[in-house]
Amino acid sequence: MEENSEKIEESIAMEEDITEENETKPDSSEENKEMKDEQELAEIQNEKEKNWFKNKQVIELGKIDYKNTSNQHYFQGNLFSPDGTCILTAVNAKGILVFELPHDLYNKNEISTERDINILKPVINIKTVGNVYDFCWYPHLNSMDPETCFFLASCQNEPLKCYDAFNGSYKCAYRAYDYADELEAALSCCFSGDGSLIFTGLRKGIAIFNTSVPGRDYDMINLKKPVSCIAANYYYNEIAAGSWNKTITLIDSRDYLVTDELNGHKQGVTFLKYSTNGEYLISGSRKDSNLLMWDMRNRSLPLYKFSRRVDTNQRVQFDISYNSNWLVSGDTNGIVHVWGLNDLDENAFPKENQYQLHEDACTGVSLHNYLPILATSSGQFKFDNNIDDDDGQISTEPEKIENSLVLWWISETT
Repeated sequence: MEENSEKIEESIAMEEDITEENETKPDSSEENKEMKDEQELAEIQNEKEKNWFKNKQVIELGKIDYKNTSNQHYFQGNLFSPDGTCILTAVNAKGILVFELPHDLYNKNEISTERDINILKPVINIKTVGNVYDFCWYPHLNSMDPETCFFLASCQNEPLKCYDAFNGSYKCAYRAYDYADELEAALSCCFSGDGSLIFTGLRKGIAIFNTSVPGRDYDMINLKKPVSCIAANYYYNEIAAGSWNKTITLIDSRDYLVTDELNGHKQGVTFLKYSTNGEYLISGSRKDSNLLMWDMRNRSLPLYKFSRRVDTNQRVQFDISYNSNWLVSGDTNGIVHVWGLNDLDENAFPKENQYQLHEDACTGVSLHNYLPILATSSGQFKFDNNIDDDDGQISTEPEKIENSLVLWWISETT
């Protein structure tokens, strides 16, 4: 009897342990349901994205213009925030500006062609002394979480500075120094995929800062060439560093060793961007009509060569949509080129649409992550356009000048 009672007590204790384990274990069915819901949402978003640019027309949503005074107020690119609520840009001789997306555009599937055009006004204007070299958002910015709302900006003769995205207040700085222990401004900057590190391109390498540790504590990758643009690939643990010497250096982000070098541009590389899934790298250069797309699984030659006109030394931006359905680029004729990466012609090359959206050089383009909205910005440095004609007379033909930031609707309309 005693033995039986002991066995019964043991079995009860085992049942209680199993019950406790089941209670503490997460319900796998709930996890599977959440994963399924996320996949379905991603598929729906992907299908919506495929319909962008299908109407072959765009609707203007909002705009701001600056006159080209003696200070030359041209735009220097623009970037949508990761959560899509704001646009970060820089204007020559005006500083760093942040604009909010008009509130009536949230959660819209279509827009009326009779909608009034918003006059955009900056909610943040940070004055800068020198030229703005580069700027970027924190990759996990969420307006509902103030601690994630900040961005970086690099200016001439200044350290890399971090600013609050709500009010533009200065938060901290990341300082790199050269061999003579003199402050060196970052030519380019970007965050790692998880936001824990900051990669900054210098004149002879890359300085790597811990985001949570501002100051002058950093690791250094010596490259002996200027890093004019930089991008980080989270999925392939890789850093891409473009240089004015026409090359792109690929570096392992785990041990900081150079793994490869891409060659294909005729001039200095000025802008780089990875696709969201990390499989493709797009690169552009100054005074070079070729926009190159590289497959990270086979890097011997560019996968595609896209044609756009770039007659300036300025950085001319491009962007790839979140699900890699569209590649968008500006050019110095004010044309926006759009290639459907999953819509190929008989030669297996992405089909192209062109939109004449600006009268001056379109140097900035940025696609919203989930809404069918494109932000474009225009303007470039203007030299004296007085030219001697054949009779020795000075020609003063007016040059087309446009310094603007414009929002466009790129999907269905009513």
